[in-house]
Formats: sequence, structure tokens, C-alpha cells
Amino acid sequence: MSTLVTTTDVPSAEVFDFIRDLTATMWVPMECRGPSEPAYRGEFRASGLGPMQVVVLDIMPITVRRTAELISHADPDLLKLFLVCAGGASVVAQGGRQARLSAGDFAFYDTRRPYEVSCGVDERPTQVMTFMFPPSLLPLSPSGRRHLTAVRIPPTAGMGDLTAQFLLQLARNVEHYNPTEAARLSTVALEVLATRLARELDAGDWGTPEARRHALLVTVQGFIQQHLGDPRLSPGGVAAHHHMSLRSLHQLFHDEGLTVAGWIRARRLERCRRDLADPGLDGHPVAAIGARWGFSSAPDFSRAFRTAHGVPPAEYRRFARVVNTPAR
Repeated sequence: MSTLVTTTDVPSAEVFDFIRDLTATMWVPMECRGPSEPAYRGEFRASGLGPMQVVVLDIMPITVRRTAELISHADPDLLKLFLVCAGGASVVAQGGRQARLSAGDFAFYDTRRPYEVSCGVDERPTQVMTFMFPPSLLPLSPSGRRHLTAVRIPPTAGMGDLTAQFLLQLARNVEHYNPTEAARLSTVALEVLATRLARELDAGDWGTPEARRHALLVTVQGFIQQHLGDPRLSPGGVAAHHHMSLRSLHQLFHDEGLTVAGWIRARRLERCRRDLADPGLDGHPVAAIGARWGFSSAPDFSRAFRTAHGVPPAEYRRFARVVNTPAR
């Protein structure tokens, strides 16, 4: 289900105040400005996709800005993906960088740092999409995020085009997905994005040692995400696959305040939590869900899940059903 909001019936003198209030509700508080036109038009369609919030905008030229003052009032830790679908070009600016985006291009920015986004910089109406979600859902450290925000990611041949087309189709059909489908598709979308970002970092000119280290970290974490279901996945195997010593791998994660084994376990537990909350998987025993994500021992899975979430996995599943069952 989606929510449609338009500016059609809003008086022209009030339209940007209306959009400012709307953006604060849909995303985070921002300043808004645009051309002084008597018939300014904007259409916003918001939908949920599992843990992701998706908004499709058909809008005349506008600039939004998130300032340090606004961040101090509301500081959610969220990552936004901005994808241009059609029409005029847009510019995303954050951290001293600017990314000019045309149809099919996308860029990231995060809500905890000031940014500015201008839609229709060539004075044409444009259609864009935003995907907003907690950054923990992607294998990016906080410092690693800074290397990717406000960077143009084009729909290049192969993985780049696949990513853009997948996101476009996903957002355009989002209102037709039921909750189970939406949860599964959000997981697929995040995996596609993680793979695309790893490729982008590998191909980019990240000249400093710190930047190269972050590129390697994202690549390694992307590999881990793709092999979580393999019970043989281990720090030694990860290191060997990436032609690095085990000590270097541990140091790579240590520099971000992480451990390799801890990160693998946390990602596995998160996948298990999503599956337990998915009504479409009610026929799968709890132990089977644990095994699906690399826990070869049911007691080990139960102990690890309880430590992470405070309740055993079976109890978590029952609680999720109660919460998600509509009242009669």
C-alpha cells in the first residue's frame, strides 16, 4: 500500500511550507526552496518495503537542505539512496562533494551530516526515487560511508545497469507487494546494492590508504553477506578468498571496532530474525531457519539468538505474529 500526497490544492503562497512539513514527516526535517511559480506542482508517493521506506517524487525544480541546526533537533541514523528516473538532472552535495545525476544515476547521502539536494537543476520537471533505511543494513562502516556519499554511481553495463533497473522496477511496483513479498524483496535489494557498492569501490580511484582499506572492508563484508548460509564460512576462509593473511583480516575489522567472527554472527542472526518475522516462512521449523543461515547446531543458534534479542527464537516468532496480526 502507498500514500499519495500532491500539492494540487495547496495555495501557491503556502506550497513550500507544505512541502517542508511533508518532507519532515516522510524523511527528516529540511529547508525547502524553489521557483516562485503560481502553479508549482509536486507529487509524492510513499510506500514501505520491509525496513526500507520508498518515495517516488514527480516534482518541479526544488532544492532541499539539511542544516546542522536541523540535525541537532532530529538526528536519526539513516542512509538515503537518491535515484533519478526521468526528466531533469539533479545534484546531491555532501561532505564537500557534488554528484550531478541524470536518468539512471544514483547517489547516497546520510541524514546525520548536512547535505543539499537540488532536483531539476536544468529547470525541467523530474521524477526521482528515494530509498531510506538504517545504514547497518549495508556492509559499510561509518567512516566508509563518507567515501561513498555524494558520489555518482552510473548505470554502467553489467552490474550497474542491473542495479538501476532493479531499483526502478522495485519502486514502481511497490504498492502491489504484500508484506511478505516486500520483506523478501528488501533483502534482495540490499544484497544487490552491497554487491554494486563493492564493485564501485574496487573500480574507484580511492587514493589514500584509508580509502583503500574501506574499499577492501566493503568488499570483504559483501563476500560474507553472500555466503552467510555456508556453515563452513570462517575468518580463515574469508582471508584466503581475498588473498590476505588472517592477521590482516582481523586488523581490518579491528580498526572499525569489530571482530570478524562477531560480524558474521551478527549478520546471520539478523537474517534469522527477518525469517522468523516472515509469515511466509511459518512452515519452516526454527532449527531449519538457523541452519539456513549457517548455524549447524540448533542449541547454539537458540543461545546466540537469545543473547542478541533477549528471547528464544521460537518465542520471538510467536511475538512477531501477535504484533503483525490485524485486530478484528
